[in-house]
Amino acid sequence: MNPGAWLTVAPLNAVTAARQNRTAVLETVQRAGSVARPNLVEVTGLTPGTISNVVRDLIELRLVRATGEVAPRRKAMAGAPSPMLALDGSWHRVLSVHQGVSRILIGGHDLEGRVLASKELPAVRGETPDDVITRVAGALRKLIADEGWSGRQVRGIGVGAVGLVDPETGGIRAAPNIGWVEVPLRERLEASLDWPVAVRNNVHAMAIGECRFAGVPERQAVYVYVGTGIGSGIIADSQVQRGAHGAAGELGHLLVPGGARCSCGKTGCLETVAAEPAIARRAEIQGPPKAAVAQVVQRAAEGDETARTLLREVGESLGLAMSQVTEILDPGAIVVNGIVAEAGEGFLRPLAESLRRNTFAARGRQVDVRAASFGRQAGMIGAAALALETFVYNPRSELFAERAGRSAWES
Repeated sequence: MNPGAWLTVAPLNAVTAARQNRTAVLETVQRAGSVARPNLVEVTGLTPGTISNVVRDLIELRLVRATGEVAPRRKAMAGAPSPMLALDGSWHRVLSVHQGVSRILIGGHDLEGRVLASKELPAVRGETPDDVITRVAGALRKLIADEGWSGRQVRGIGVGAVGLVDPETGGIRAAPNIGWVEVPLRERLEASLDWPVAVRNNVHAMAIGECRFAGVPERQAVYVYVGTGIGSGIIADSQVQRGAHGAAGELGHLLVPGGARCSCGKTGCLETVAAEPAIARRAEIQGPPKAAVAQVVQRAAEGDETARTLLREVGESLGLAMSQVTEILDPGAIVVNGIVAEAGEGFLRPLAESLRRNTFAARGRQVDVRAASFGRQAGMIGAAALALETFVYNPRSELFAERAGRSAWES
């Protein structure tokens, strides 16, 4: 062995440590909102010297800024007051694409996931996947131009896609509700644009957004979205699970009593009794299913007993399906989104009661059923969170590459 070989190994380890340190500090600042250096030392376990070096780098990278305020003095604290630090929202941007069945939402976001710009693209009958990808790419370029952003500001694009997403390629394996099969979505978007792309199932992305920007205190939870289909994001140890094939959480295809023929080819799927098209059909309201469900929710709020009964029955069906999930996963919370969730207790209470009736009681009573935090913006915010976790809050982020060599030894 070459006696000097260790010299080539140590810098790599040091570079990795430097990247991990930056990520740990950046994550802490994001979750705290504002924080002082002594708090960063306490939370991360890094030394004061390392914190100073990392904070300097993050400020130079325009990821963190001093707020102009100072931390409250503690007893026996020596030295000058410590300035408060927060995320720098002035420069870096990520783009979001939330793909639904009837529409696509695109957005531009800062480091905290806030929606700075957005646009809705309606679905166009007869469009091929290539047509959709071309239209989305053009809309993203226009959004950036309209906002006056430079391409250098954009760190990457997060896509919450319909259907089963290949965890390795970012392609859509199958999306029965829109008729897509084996579409290399990430590859084609990256070929059309100048930025890297991350793709997850759209409900998985919503769950990522809920965890990062709203906080899910229960480390084990299930995020459920009721739309044209019904999907879920399984949160285990505060991470949204993909499953072996990227298909974890396909809640809408659990079998329930009274289910009809489903677009997936089976009979009896939950989607056929509790998704938006089924609710619209049962309410006998013509027009787009989302608008129909919104009408049902509004009528229920106004005291219409037929609408209230329908929402109760849909909640009970979803609760029955969630009881099966609860028996297997034992979540601490079930977080529900979709227009039906806007009905509040008129929908969530029967869901929770059905869950408890059909679940082993010792566990069922401990499951908190609540509405999600971001409502109709959850798709965009989730896709933005996916982009941020992939391209910013990540030790492998290209943002850190340019400073890794110099700072490795300083950290």
